[in-house]
Amino acid sequence: MSVLSGIKPRKTTFDVKDVPIFWNDGDPVLTRFFDALSVHFPDGERFFIDSVRNYQDKVTDPTLRQDIRDFIRQEGQHGIVHDTYNDVMAAQGINVDKIIKNMKVVLGITQKRLPKKFQLALTAAFEHFTATLGEAMMTGDADMFRNSDPVMRALFMWHGVEEVEHKAVAFDVYEKAAGGGYFTRASALIAGTVMVHVFVAPVFWHMLKRDGMNKRPMVLLRGLNRLYGPRGMMTKMIPAYLHWFKPGFHPWDSGIPENVAIWLAEYEKHQDPMEASRVVFEAADEERKVESGAVAA
Repeated sequence: MSVLSGIKPRKTTFDVKDVPIFWNDGDPVLTRFFDALSVHFPDGERFFIDSVRNYQDKVTDPTLRQDIRDFIRQEGQHGIVHDTYNDVMAAQGINVDKIIKNMKVVLGITQKRLPKKFQLALTAAFEHFTATLGEAMMTGDADMFRNSDPVMRALFMWHGVEEVEHKAVAFDVYEKAAGGGYFTRASALIAGTVMVHVFVAPVFWHMLKRDGMNKRPMVLLRGLNRLYGPRGMMTKMIPAYLHWFKPGFHPWDSGIPENVAIWLAEYEKHQDPMEASRVVFEAADEERKVESGAVAA
């Protein structure tokens, strides 16, 4: 059950047709990393919806039943928005159709061969990953999009906020309707992590090769260091990612990042994800100035 005042589906649109190819700080690696995630989102979201729906009729808690309905609406909207951006990537020469076809095959096998309970555990595990990423976007690690195209920054931050907002739904369905269980939950995140790398890594490389970055090793190394180096964006997420393996873990243990609350409050004023994202970055900049002043003093 959400600790927020309900999960709120938001029908949003983003004009992505004119975003620059290297929209994330002009960095091909940072851009294509998030592009490689994005291309998989629509079908991934549909898998999540199906996994939760398998147990929807077994949920008796009325609040959780409403959360499930809103979770499905949010995930459906995410798929619609990322499908639109997939069209942009296809126009850039990315083999989007083949990527999606391959994913559909793997997900089809997963749904046919794996027990429904494990599919739900996988969904809860993936939701932990996306919520952890969403929280990182909205905290001090918002450097992920500090110098990015405003449209793409707003798109990913909107998605990230909603992942935080519904981060416990699949987990609670797994615990309350599917019987729960630590071993299945823990093994699902391990399996899900492997699946993410199996899906994303070759697509990431395909995109970079299409951009000619395989001939620019220093660009690749610099970008990979920003992602996975000692102070990298993804490296900083590891402690939160590992919380999943605590025996008494619950997604709401991490609460609501302050900047998520700021985004939600700002969005409520005008229903504009672009403006909400701008305000979050202004707040982050002010926080940096205060911290810098304190260090200097």
